[in-house]
Amino acid sequence: MAPTIKARRRKQHRLEILTTAEQIFARQGYHTTTMETVAEECGWSKGTLYLYFKNKEDLFFSILIEKMEHFSETLLSELKNSEGLEGKIAALIEAQFQFLTENKHFFQLVIAEQGKVMHSSDSGLREKLVTQQQTHVYELSQALKEGMPEDSKIDSSILAGSIVGAVNVHQLNWLMATDSVDLSHIKSQITSLFINGILPHENN
Repeated sequence: MAPTIKARRRKQHRLEILTTAEQIFARQGYHTTTMETVAEECGWSKGTLYLYFKNKEDLFFSILIEKMEHFSETLLSELKNSEGLEGKIAALIEAQFQFLTENKHFFQLVIAEQGKVMHSSDSGLREKLVTQQQTHVYELSQALKEGMPEDSKIDSSILAGSIVGAVNVHQLNWLMATDSVDLSHIKSQITSLFINGILPHENN
């Protein structure tokens, strides 16, 4: 059944709020951002904003959750269209780096604020985010498994988690670094590591 005009308008308004709030959070930080500020920049009353999000914490986590949902959907589609395990691994690593660089300023905020926010969160949003991340890795493992030989001894869930973890470590260093970091080189090295391994192959 097609969504009604009212439902489409509500969805559009919610997206506008999330987009505006993300810009404010990135500019001001979590603790100095208020619902009043978000409402004002959206051109709405604070009461209207509360029809969509119950508080600032809900708004902050909703940005994270919806970003990851959109990224997961796009990435899984790309992996399904990638040929073989090598193609899927390369596509996964490329997409992770692209996603981060496109959202650099917001994820710098997440690093600075998420620990405090998640530590104090009692709304269930923290658990939802953790569950979402676990589901993301599981779905990646299933996509990678489709490209693996049937007799492979590698656990696709371990492979997916290892790739995500390896990329995340270097991306975290990049986000926190005061010096320039060559992401292209890191991306190339990680891709080579997971596709070709470390030890040179002997010629038969």
